[in-house]
Amino acid sequence: MAATTMMNRIDPNPRRICFSFAAYAKNVIDHLKTCKIPVLEGLTDVEFSSVEASFGFTFPPDLRSILREGLPVGPGFLNWRSSSPQQLEILINLPVIGICKEISKGNFWCGSWGDEPDNHDEALILAKQFLNKAPVLVPIYRHCYIPSVPNLAGNPVFFVHGGDIRYSGFDVADFFQQVEFRQKNSIFQPVNSSNSSTMKAPVWAAKATRGIQFWSDLVESGTCRERHGTCGLWRGVLGDYFEEMSWRLREGGWTEEEMREMMTMDGDDDEEKPRVVLRDKESVVWHVRLLSLTLLRAGWSTEDVVCSLGFHDEGGLPDLD
Repeated sequence: MAATTMMNRIDPNPRRICFSFAAYAKNVIDHLKTCKIPVLEGLTDVEFSSVEASFGFTFPPDLRSILREGLPVGPGFLNWRSSSPQQLEILINLPVIGICKEISKGNFWCGSWGDEPDNHDEALILAKQFLNKAPVLVPIYRHCYIPSVPNLAGNPVFFVHGGDIRYSGFDVADFFQQVEFRQKNSIFQPVNSSNSSTMKAPVWAAKATRGIQFWSDLVESGTCRERHGTCGLWRGVLGDYFEEMSWRLREGGWTEEEMREMMTMDGDDDEEKPRVVLRDKESVVWHVRLLSLTLLRAGWSTEDVVCSLGFHDEGGLPDLD
């Protein structure tokens, strides 16, 4: 849904309703299991407290209720129980990392920050003053997050990927109503696709967007300026495949810099670095082969590559000859 439409429906005085999330949480977990998403036993209070103390945020009550009912661990979901602290830190900080990257390239700026400095380094220093005060975004699925502040039910869900920042649901219930999880590879699909979700929003679901400090400003006045296709590179069908690989690599502990070097997602300013041009299926197959070879040469076993990139679903590695 477009940012302007969402902002027009912001409710300045949202109603506060007391209710139990337990029944809805069970419906969400049952729905994910139906979609073949692996679900483990829900997080305990001790596990919630450990994560919150380590990373300085509190799970919003609606998301907490779902994760207490069951812990989704399929591709795109964050394994709060088994992931290393380094992996959790990368994925929690991913929205800010992506925004800083775009600012440093001169690709993104928010009007509420004032005039953009001509020097990209100065722009980044100024932007970080605002970013450091922003509420932590808690990962839900892939690039979709829910703010930890205010610590109330009904916070909106944000899609944040580099300079692409928009709403992805009035609240958690609206998000899961809009999402369709494909059974194969669990690729995210928006509600406007032909395969709309079978989840039904409960009667208490938000009907308007609650304004959130900092993040709502980015949706309303943030500007992403495309340069060499940077902001739009991952959109479309071809982007789904590389999106899947990126999440698998992050969950495997690879840093953003290592991933960029392996996948050459950007041309950057190095004229000698090869750039990926995804024109058709053949170009995707070629780059998957190249990525597989890179991992193998880095010391990964064939089994590791097959598991990490999901080739076990396709019958093994692609032809690397």
